[in-house]
Amino acid sequence: VQPSTTLQWSEVKDKDVAGYKIYWRDTTSPQWQYSKSVGTITKHTLKNVVIDNYLFGVVAVGKDGHESLVAYPTTLIPRRRN
Repeated sequence: VQPSTTLQWSEVKDKDVAGYKIYWRDTTSPQWQYSKSVGTITKHTLKNVVIDNYLFGVVAVGKDGHESLVAYPTTLIPRRRN
């Protein structure tokens, strides 16, 4: 079984929002190291990313390409243990 982390966040109700982007970084890093655009969904699973090793954030991306400030997801869903 490969490790994964599922993130979930609240939808931004704004007609100018084009989608969302997830950021994550090592717990010891002062800057965001990784990112992934996920479109308009509000829940996404990052495969091969262990929740204990990273900090996570989500931004709303406007139609003009500008990003909001990074917000922490409202829910971190633990991975399934088989």
